[in-house]
Amino acid sequence: MSKKMIERFSPAVRVAHWMYAISFITLAITGYMLFGTKLDWMAPMFGGIEGAMVVHRVAGVFLIAAIVLPLLMRPKDVFAWLGESIKITSADIGFLKTFPHKLLGIKKEIPPQGFYNGGEKINSLIQVVSGLVLITTGLIMWLSGPGTIAPLLHATFFVIATCGAIGHIYLALLNPVSNESINAMLHGKVSEKYMIENHGQWYNDVYKAEKN
Repeated sequence: MSKKMIERFSPAVRVAHWMYAISFITLAITGYMLFGTKLDWMAPMFGGIEGAMVVHRVAGVFLIAAIVLPLLMRPKDVFAWLGESIKITSADIGFLKTFPHKLLGIKKEIPPQGFYNGGEKINSLIQVVSGLVLITTGLIMWLSGPGTIAPLLHATFFVIATCGAIGHIYLALLNPVSNESINAMLHGKVSEKYMIENHGQWYNDVYKAEKN
């Protein structure tokens, strides 16, 4: 198979992704500390708990910027991504049914996937919904005080978003079945072989058509 590399993500997409990722990780660490957990030992790194609160709020602003800037600069791309993410097809259902077997080393035929596979779509939806709730409740607590329901919703969707992020990081970095995908967010490209095996429908519909 050719070693040819195929562009998957533009520089703008990668910048937005890493802005969101770095902000989210910072928010997760500082937020976990603020709940009075076992990460208290990290407080001196942020100048104490009060310093961690400041960092948490600054990271929250950067997270909002990671969402707002793409909406202002490339709205068509953002809405195309959202439209693709909410369009769950039979191929996506097939992916969700068979990919766990592949992770366990069991040979299963996965239906050809589009630009985003079923798992990526689900993670995108988790992050979008969780992100909106976290931003809304975070702003409420920042501007109006803790209240009653806002902290509970904030904590609940923090857990949901973090679980999704952990799964995403594992698949992108550690799992041999899918870890080539990290190259797309680092360099913008993945191998043609990877695209054919993991996003065959998109490859056939778009890239192969362009070559012809």
